[in-house]
Amino acid sequence: MRLYRNYQNLKENKKSGFTLIELIVVLVILAILAAIMIPSMLGWIDKAREKQIILQARSAYIAAQTVIMEDYAMGEVLEDELTEDQILRAEELAKLEGEIESGMINTDSGEIIDFVYVQGNYKAFYHENEIGIEGRSSTEAAGWSVEKQ
Repeated sequence: MRLYRNYQNLKENKKSGFTLIELIVVLVILAILAAIMIPSMLGWIDKAREKQIILQARSAYIAAQTVIMEDYAMGEVLEDELTEDQILRAEELAKLEGEIESGMINTDSGEIIDFVYVQGNYKAFYHENEIGIEGRSSTEAAGWSVEKQ
């Protein structure tokens, strides 16, 4: 009898908690949610990086265009491509994280028509308001596209 009363006392005093099965089910649900969310979050991060690269590339483009106009105003003859000196001056003017790889100039108008900017594993391309030369095109920035190397 005494054993039975001890058993009844233990049953009454037992605190309710989660069973192992309930904990496993919750963990499985959390794992499924994480498996769904992580790839989409990585996609958002890549898109944000691409937009950042395009902003940097546009700054580099504007700096290079400024350098070309300064040279033209000083009476220098424009070449078909950006010179090493012009690239260095444009990079210094824009205070870039990446590098200007190349740029083609329309010698009649002095406008840059093709431009390539590199930062880390990304390459941004510009070509006279055309979208999507290489890589994915940017819908927000006409003429610009980004490629991850």
